[in-house]
Amino acid sequence: MTIRCLAALTTLCLTSQVCLAAEHTKQENTAKKAKVHHLLPIAPKASDAFKLQSDDLKKLMLQLYQCNQKDLLKSTQVSAEELVQWVFEGPFGWKFDAIRQSQSVDALSLSFNEQYQGDRILPLITSLHTMLVSAYGGENEFKFTKTISPKHLYDAAHNIEMARFKLINPSNDTHHFNANCTSEQINEIDTTFTHIINRTDQYVQSIGYTSSIRKKTNPIDLSSAEFIRF
Repeated sequence: MTIRCLAALTTLCLTSQVCLAAEHTKQENTAKKAKVHHLLPIAPKASDAFKLQSDDLKKLMLQLYQCNQKDLLKSTQVSAEELVQWVFEGPFGWKFDAIRQSQSVDALSLSFNEQYQGDRILPLITSLHTMLVSAYGGENEFKFTKTISPKHLYDAAHNIEMARFKLINPSNDTHHFNANCTSEQINEIDTTFTHIINRTDQYVQSIGYTSSIRKKTNPIDLSSAEFIRF
């Protein structure tokens, strides 16, 4: 009888130890998963991330037209709000005859071309929009099916940062954009640009890459840098 009790007690103790060990391992794994989840947050869908960028591009377009009425009049006789809606929601696929159907870096270069006499804001926004669509893996602004390349996101952020510098920096000869803007308006435009750039870098981080790599590994002099094609 004593032997049976001892055997039962031993079995109970061993079972309890196994259970405690299993529970401890489970808790450790849960903690590790929580730590990884904290360090690498789940990335939002590319379409959702791009929607925020698109909203800021609409805001940027309005801000630029508010102090560049001459550019607005080169494109239309309607209000800036109506033109923004026409550009973003029209059935044109971001190919506008007024800017030679140019997109991405071609449109960006056109907007800063000294010889260009048309509306400079339309190619600027077209370039930023089409670059970001491509960087986020989109076929268009509604369909995102391609594998996202961190380098493309870095390159897009670089190009947008350059555009911001050229437009904002008073030492540049880009008076076409800011000659009639008040200091408050320029600050608002600068802020919107910065939001777009930072959001692009943050998305790189959300998909598992370090957002600071671009600046650490490739320091740039914006006054002499060139736009990057991708």
